[in-house]
Parts: sequence; structure tokens; C-alpha cells
Amino acid sequence: MLYVEPYAGVAPIIRVIDSARHSIDLGVYYLSSEKMLDALRAAHARGVDVRIILDQRPYHMKPAMISREWQKAKATGASVQWAPTRFEMSRSAHHYAFYHAKYLCTQSTCEIGSANFDWSAFHRNREYLNITSNPQIVRAARTVFSADWHHRQAGNMPHQILVLSPGGEAGVAAVIKQPGPVYIESEECGNDRQILRVIANKGGQAWMILPSSISGADKRNVAWLEKRGVHVRLLPKKPYFLHAKAISGSQYGFVGSENFSSSSLNLNREMGVILTGSDVAVLKTQFHKDWNAAAPFHAGSSQGADKYAGGSRWHHWKHHWHNSGYSNESDSTWGQ
Repeated sequence: MLYVEPYAGVAPIIRVIDSARHSIDLGVYYLSSEKMLDALRAAHARGVDVRIILDQRPYHMKPAMISREWQKAKATGASVQWAPTRFEMSRSAHHYAFYHAKYLCTQSTCEIGSANFDWSAFHRNREYLNITSNPQIVRAARTVFSADWHHRQAGNMPHQILVLSPGGEAGVAAVIKQPGPVYIESEECGNDRQILRVIANKGGQAWMILPSSISGADKRNVAWLEKRGVHVRLLPKKPYFLHAKAISGSQYGFVGSENFSSSSLNLNREMGVILTGSDVAVLKTQFHKDWNAAAPFHAGSSQGADKYAGGSRWHHWKHHWHNSGYSNESDSTWGQ
């Protein structure tokens, strides 16, 4: 079942945690939700084996905040590990990868989506959460967690079931390529050339919503896409910040942690799922509402619109600090 944030709040994830009787595996970029921490503590107290993987170096987060996150996670009684080093940022080694997945699994159910497990995700961000008991998805996600926990490769099976990064480019591209119009909500336009080309090839059948805070590099890429017929609007940061990563079309949809950047799709640990049926209808309905609340993109000068803007390696990560809870902080044209 698909849930839309911030309307659903943290309750759907709490229900998954409360249902666990044997094990909980949680992998996430950032964990600070007090309600989730309380539920994990209660799960451990009733004998559930709780394991947590966290990113050790979230971009621009102060060491004291990371230490506090670790201590609070450990205080639940859970076994806690930092992510494998291949998914950790190292400026000295010029390695810019992150453990950016956002998922939680019991033995029979998984939640996979775009939301970090913090206050902002459940109160002021546009996010999508998918909760499923599909045995193939549960097995694949738990396989990924086990591999990361033991610092091993996840193998081929999870890639056949999930949209999993590293290696998520093809899965995201396939969803965009489906016949008919596609509707995209994303925190960034991104700098991944394959994804930009696939969106551009859809032309007037691609409809895209981005946050109004996109970078200069994103604006140049949006101008390039608009010249090829893609429809783009920008959603104001208030009342809800667009942190979602979602695609819907005539046949299926996608939600997950993947941004459309080369690092997200090729270096990070990311996880997403393919949706069908009523879940796709939910995505389309919310896209329609967000489109009506968004404003047309104004490229200003067309300079740079004839080429990609690769941006810097910080292209995505600079947005996380301001918009993901680390600080406290209508035209109705519609494409049928």
C-alpha cells in the first residue's frame, strides 16, 4: 500500500514495527524520529531482534549530531552498525557515496520509500512510502540488508526485484520509457545523462515537478528539457518541501530513495520499488494536485539550454542539510 506524506504521518511505519515478532532490519540515511525510536525500543523489549544500519557521514551534518543519532539508536537496545565504507563519503579519497536508502523490514513486511526517518519527513515533506508483504520484495530487501550488515555484495537477485543502487539507472530509465505520458516528482532534476536523455526523449509526454529551490545546474538542465518539449513546474518550499522521488505512468510507477544524479544511481546504496494497480493511481492523483500548486518554470536566459549541466558532486547533497530536518525549519493546466 502506498502512503503520501506528510498526510499519513509516522503511523504506517509504527504499525510495521509494532507487528514485528522476530526481527526488524532498518537501513536509513538518517534516523531521529522519537516515535520510531520509542517503537524500536518497545520491539527490542518484547524480544525482537532489531538491527540498524546508518550512514556515518551524512553530508554537512556536524559530528555531535551524528554522535547523538548513534547514541539514541543504541539506546533502543538494537544492534547498530555504520554502513559499509564503500557507501560512505571520504573527501580525502575523493569518494562521494552515501548510504542513502530508506527502508525497514520485518520477517514478512517491508516499508521502502523516499523518507528519511526524521521529523521533517512525516510533518513537512512530500514523501511516498510503500508498505508491502510481497514475499519477493521482502526477501530481496532483507538480502540487501544482510549483505550490507556483513559487508558483502548483495548479488544479482535483489536487482531483479528492486530498483537497487549501485546499478539503479536502468530500472529508473525503464519506468520513464513506458508507453504514454509519465509523471515525475523529484527533489532534483539531476545530472545523470542517461536519465536526462530518457526524459528528453519523452518530449511532451513527460511532466515533471521539482522544488523551487533547485540549483543553478538543475535550472540549466530543466531549460534543456523544456526545449525538447518536457513540461516542468516548480513546487514552493511551503507548505511542503518536495523530497519525493516518484514516477507514474500508464502501466506502472516507482517510488524509492534514488535521485536522478550519477552518484545516487551508480555509487550510493539506494532502494526503490516498482508499483502497479491502485498504488499508481495514488501517485497520479497526488501528482495532479501538486502540479496545480506548482508554478511554471522560467528559464530566463536560454544560455546553456543546448547542453547538459553536470553540476558539482555536491549538486544534490547541499539540499539535504536545509530541507531534511537538520535545521528547524495556481494555474491548473494539466496534461491528459
